[in-house]
Amino acid sequence: MTASRFLSVLALGFFVAVIIAVLWQIETNFKEQGIASGGPYDNAASFPRAVVFLIGFLLLIQCALDFIGTNSSAKLKIPARSDLMRAGIMLFIFAVYLSVLETIGYHLTTIPMIFSIMWICGMRNLTLLICTAVFVSTSFAFVFEVFLNVVLPLGIWTIFIPW
Repeated sequence: MTASRFLSVLALGFFVAVIIAVLWQIETNFKEQGIASGGPYDNAASFPRAVVFLIGFLLLIQCALDFIGTNSSAKLKIPARSDLMRAGIMLFIFAVYLSVLETIGYHLTTIPMIFSIMWICGMRNLTLLICTAVFVSTSFAFVFEVFLNVVLPLGIWTIFIPW
C-alpha cells in the first residue's frame, strides 16, 4: 500500500469514526434526554444528523475519486513545515477559544478567533478582516439564536444581542 493510499484510508477511517460517534450519541444520550424526537425545529439531533449524512455523502464521493480513479504514478506530497505550523497554530487558537468561550462569552471570543484564523491564512486587509469577522460571528449568532433557539454562551458580562 502506497503512502498516499494509506493516508486516504486513515482519513476515511477517522471520518467514519466521527460519523459512528455522532450517530451513537444521538441514539443513546439524546434519546435518554428526550431531545431526539419531534420535528426538525424541536429535535436537537436533526442538525448533527444532517451534518453526519452530508459528511457521509462527501466521503462516498471522495472514496470514488480516490479508489476508482487513482493515478498510480501520483507521488505523495509532503506538506511544508510552515503549513504544518500554520495548522498547529490554528488548532491552538481554536482550543483557546473553546476553553474561554463559557467564561468570556460568544460575542467577545468569536470575533477575535475568526479574525486570527483569517490572519493566519494570509488575509492582510485589516478593514476587510474586521468586517468579515464581525459579519460571520453575528450571522452565526443570528441563525443559532433566532432560527434554532440556541442560547449562546453569554460570559461573565452577559453580553447578548436582543434580536
